[in-house]
Amino acid sequence: MKFKNGTRRRALEYEKDLAKKWKANHAFEKSVDQRPVSNQWVFYDGPPFLTGTPHHGHLLVSAVKDAMGRFHTMKGQHVERRWGWDCHGLPAEVYVEKQLGIKSKKEIGTTISISEYVRKCREAMVRTGTEWEDTIERLGRWVEFSGAYKTMDPEYMESVWWAFKELYDKGKIYEGEKSPDLLYEGCYTNQ
Repeated sequence: MKFKNGTRRRALEYEKDLAKKWKANHAFEKSVDQRPVSNQWVFYDGPPFLTGTPHHGHLLVSAVKDAMGRFHTMKGQHVERRWGWDCHGLPAEVYVEKQLGIKSKKEIGTTISISEYVRKCREAMVRTGTEWEDTIERLGRWVEFSGAYKTMDPEYMESVWWAFKELYDKGKIYEGEKSPDLLYEGCYTNQ
């Protein structure tokens, strides 16, 4: 049989049909539920920043993370995959400050109130979520978006403080010298 140009459907059509079929059949949920919790494989997926749309770097790493979950699922392990969002830190602040036209940190608390700034940050961190969901679904990655955690949620922050206190109480948190392994190309030296 000779190939005839234009006779096959475009890849985008296959992609959308397959994603719809998986969703309609609850394929991801079944892949988790059909395996015993007693044989669980846990993977803590570092969440992306909610500061814009996904790019090729996110997608490449996301495909690798999905492959690991699927690999362990095929080994018969119970693999839940809960999505999360990193809403803290400098990327989030820079993203919001750029949107608000803030040129200096000194403007926060003077030009804009701290409470207004925090409100704007929260709003901005929620805005790009649906774009991520659509893109991750199109990639074919299986994750649970509905119960996604956000690092800005009080429950999440309290859990981090709880874990930190537990480590502190066990003597695992202390002030000391930097590890020699971290002295890569003078990154942490006084040079």
